[in-house]
Amino acid sequence: MKEWGPRALRSVMHKEIAFLLQEHFLNYCKDILGDSWQGHHITYFQYETLSELQQVFLAQKSRFDAFLVSGVIPLAALREVDTPPYAVKDRIGHYLINTYRILLGLLFRRKDYDPARIGIDFLGEDVSLVQVLEEDRLPELVEEHNRHFLGMTVAELDEQERMLVADYQRRCRAGKLDVVITYYNSVVQGLAGEKVECYYSYPSRNSMIQALDECVRQIQTETLRRNQSAVIRVSPRYDLRARQLASNHGLELLSLKQAMLEYCHQRQIDPVLKDDLTDVELYLTLEQLGAVTQQFTRCDLAPYLAQEMGFQGLVSLGSGPDLASARSHAMQAQDYRTRLEQDTCVYVDESEAIRSLPISPCSGLPEIGVSASQVEEVANHCHLSAETVYRVISVMQAERSDLLTSEELIRNQGFSLRVANRVLKALVTGGYAQISGQRRVGNKGRPQNLYRISLEF
Repeated sequence: MKEWGPRALRSVMHKEIAFLLQEHFLNYCKDILGDSWQGHHITYFQYETLSELQQVFLAQKSRFDAFLVSGVIPLAALREVDTPPYAVKDRIGHYLINTYRILLGLLFRRKDYDPARIGIDFLGEDVSLVQVLEEDRLPELVEEHNRHFLGMTVAELDEQERMLVADYQRRCRAGKLDVVITYYNSVVQGLAGEKVECYYSYPSRNSMIQALDECVRQIQTETLRRNQSAVIRVSPRYDLRARQLASNHGLELLSLKQAMLEYCHQRQIDPVLKDDLTDVELYLTLEQLGAVTQQFTRCDLAPYLAQEMGFQGLVSLGSGPDLASARSHAMQAQDYRTRLEQDTCVYVDESEAIRSLPISPCSGLPEIGVSASQVEEVANHCHLSAETVYRVISVMQAERSDLLTSEELIRNQGFSLRVANRVLKALVTGGYAQISGQRRVGNKGRPQNLYRISLEF
């Protein structure tokens, strides 16, 4: 691994941008852009493998405002290891323009090229290039190609590249290709010994400038997002409200506020504290909330309060573009938390996505990217609890599939067979699932119904 460029301190006005690239691409970008652009400093990092790329990114994540890579596969590799707060990261894009440029250059140089013998990464072997160009479907095919890699692990991404190289080699050795236009250096290397012209689709200078422009805009947006309002709401359990209101409530509330302020002091944040007779709220920024929750991975306020003053309460978190929406989301999280049996902290963010943060390393529910209102809508239509809907979505996440049997619900969430079947039937009745076939579980027993679940995950 090599590193180019001075180590500069981050400026308020000027941004620190890291390019994470393989050697051939790094040299190309460095020759065109140099070490700065419009006052923003560029540092170049070289990597060889996707695993090394991830290591470089994790080591440098806190130093830079944004990271740029060469394509969809390295971008997918970064997304695999990027945990909140999510770093600004993108790829140097507009490769389609460069593909057109290469095709046009080929046609100008030689008139005898057969379009059927030109291979492009996002074109299948049986897809007619001429027809695709006539129908202007290249952008659609590029988008499909890019989506294919979303959510893949590094091992899966590596396997995809190996399969692509092997397919090109097979077609070349069968005499089916004269030209290959590719976005992958592994293809260039893999076809070095083949009788085929191979062109790597480098971006133009304009493409790189556009990528940097978009990158700076994303940095500015992320800065605004981090400065959004956030609320931590601490509430007594409902079965304790009557007792707390009836006896020494003022003293208990004062002790609670003092303990919460001490908690904040230990974590070096200075929020605004306010109470409304029974509940206490902390007003802070989203960035401060990230620091308190170890970047939205856990929330230890409840066990802290229990240890310091024996307080039994619920902790709910909310964030939004302003204080009013952050408070509303915190109360929404509180309402949702009362329906959960697990001891956890619920967070509703600015997009109304629900997160269940553990109060200890082993508790809590996985994050889902579905809004609370959506969960409630599904629950009402299907006559299920919001928690049950939440758990179904978490199973879909774990299985990386919208196709489930009762076995997946049993294995992932501990449902009984009777409950699992009832939940799946309720989703069918409510219009959020349909039977898509059958699947045999193990070597014995009857096959189980296979359900396609129409829920986002």
